[in-house]
Amino acid sequence: MYSKSPTNSLKACDCANNNVGSMQALKKIIVTSTLEKNKDNLNNNVNKKPIEIRKEEVLAIRNRFPTKIPVIVQKFYKENHLPNLDKSKFLVPQEITMSQFQTIIRNRIRLSKNQALYLLVNNRSMMSQSLTLAEVYAEHADSDGFLYVTYASQEVFGNHNNIIFRSRKKPSTITS
Repeated sequence: MYSKSPTNSLKACDCANNNVGSMQALKKIIVTSTLEKNKDNLNNNVNKKPIEIRKEEVLAIRNRFPTKIPVIVQKFYKENHLPNLDKSKFLVPQEITMSQFQTIIRNRIRLSKNQALYLLVNNRSMMSQSLTLAEVYAEHADSDGFLYVTYASQEVFGNHNNIIFRSRKKPSTITS
């Protein structure tokens, strides 16, 4: 992709000579490693406790409340528009759907009507809104026993404070 010139500086080769497949593979590797680092950062930021202690916590919770699922909810690391939740650990009934859980999170952070909320499981997957948390937990529970959910937003309809309304003058008509 780059070649050394006689002066030992790097110069870009012609784009036609680049191997597009290897570039796409490289991008995929970079994205995958970034997601893994972000998941590790999420788990490390939330859980400063060793994994053995977290596993014991989950066992105690599951023994005391067998029909509840331990969920840790965090804001996406690049999220700028949403506030942090007042708590990050939730004990959720297993029959609740992802849609109902999303509504609970929406209400806790008091989203405006023009903002969407996206829930990512393990910082990478959006689940079907009709799945129950028991189904999601069975497939995506972390090794420590918690289900990690990340929330993010995007302004869907625009911010009404930034819209400037201009009056349009009617075009003048020429009468003869």
